[in-house]
Amino acid sequence: MSNDLPPITDWGNFRDRIEHEDSLLNERVNFFLVFNGLGATAFSFFNGHLGRVFIMLAVIMINILIALCTIQTAFLIRNLTTEYMCNAHDPIDMRVRSSLGWLPRICRPTIILGIWLPVAIIAAWLLGLIVVLFSTSAPN
Repeated sequence: MSNDLPPITDWGNFRDRIEHEDSLLNERVNFFLVFNGLGATAFSFFNGHLGRVFIMLAVIMINILIALCTIQTAFLIRNLTTEYMCNAHDPIDMRVRSSLGWLPRICRPTIILGIWLPVAIIAAWLLGLIVVLFSTSAPN
């Protein structure tokens, strides 16, 4: 973090902020999953080629916006947690982190939910769009 910021004296309040951001990430991921379920349902209601392409494009565009939010939140949580780990000297947090130590950072829950899940779902929609665009059925 930047050195021109005032020092933190209330690490409990700082930890509460990390937990708040984590809750926001969970809410955004829930919204993301519900939205994709609704998008898949809307896709299934359309028999026409053009309608399906339109639904997929709309879902992909909105997914990208939601993914930007979840990715920013994941990086914010990472940065705040790193500062907390370096400065708070919380024995409980140290024990929790040591139990996660065998996992590489890219496989931790916040990174999976905030980055990998949105990227994988967007990639699946893009792949589906390519399949629909190049399918043998003629556009309606």
